[in-house]
Amino acid sequence: MKNKHPLLWVIPLVLLLALIPFIVPSSLSSAGAEETADLPVYTPVVLANPDPGPVPTETATDKNRTVEKVVYGPHADAFTVNEKGQLRGYLDGTLSVRMDERRIQHTRVIFTWVQIADPTQIRSLFASPYPSQSTNYPNRLTERDRSVLALNGDYCTGISEGLVVRNGTEYRRVAAERYDQLIIDLNGDFHILKNPTLDSFEPYNGNILHSFIFGPALVVDGELQELGEQRDYGHNMTFVKKTQRQAICQMGPLSYLIITTEGPDQTKGGGFTMYELAQLAYDMGALQAYNLDGGSSTWLLLKSERVSNSTGRNLRPVTDLIYFVTAEPEPEPTVVPTEEAPAEPAEGAGEAGSGANP
Repeated sequence: MKNKHPLLWVIPLVLLLALIPFIVPSSLSSAGAEETADLPVYTPVVLANPDPGPVPTETATDKNRTVEKVVYGPHADAFTVNEKGQLRGYLDGTLSVRMDERRIQHTRVIFTWVQIADPTQIRSLFASPYPSQSTNYPNRLTERDRSVLALNGDYCTGISEGLVVRNGTEYRRVAAERYDQLIIDLNGDFHILKNPTLDSFEPYNGNILHSFIFGPALVVDGELQELGEQRDYGHNMTFVKKTQRQAICQMGPLSYLIITTEGPDQTKGGGFTMYELAQLAYDMGALQAYNLDGGSSTWLLLKSERVSNSTGRNLRPVTDLIYFVTAEPEPEPTVVPTEEAPAEPAEGAGEAGSGANP
């Protein structure tokens, strides 16, 4: 019998071709192809004072406890503003901060590049002495500790596992086989340990400036990480929820990128999942990228002024901060000498050398 419908086989083929974009995942799914192409690009700056030495500190008393504070504060004339008059950068001889932002997936995303001259310019701070879980608002803490740029830390006092080292002092050493650990060494380089045992920490003994236990790892040695299921990682993690998030990345020697996303508190339908944040960090070219505490704990401050979540609700105080400081004193104001006008001769005075006596 002759086939009366020779083109019927074409219809399923056309439908299949139409569905391919929805079936095959895109490598740009985190941000959208049209937006990923417009991601900001960082050009490293040459710092005028590239070898200042370690940041000097001094002992001070705060609420009846002894604390170490940096000696040098931000240079008043080193901050830069955008066309709206908002603080968006900083530059002195030892520290460069440059901010850019994009709107990706209905979400405001802030990219903050940081370059420092010495590893000790990365500092960390507890709101109260470890292991207290007491909290404080970051803007109150940064003014006290002379921060240029600050962001929330990892809530390590609320987690019982992992290695905790801050400013070279070790507070805790426990295996963290359901977490990923970030170690910042004495050179300012990032090392991410996945599901570390106690033995995993041994190679870094004596070479740890800071360590953080939150995660997960997003990019390790330039490779995008397979995050798996949130139930397999830590506790109280939200991998699939779209929310405010923050990642700290290393881009090169003493060169870092902080990715801060706002969320549904600022824009209906806004926010990133953990998978999308990992993809974005990878798309930005991060060598190492690590997720920090997020949600309502997401803070980013420049000169103690909030940059992220500027319209946010339910922002909570935090237990600890990561912050960056300058390594050089503020220059003394330049005094331009003024030329004194010659004194007017007194009325009736004769010419010099002419006296009444012969």
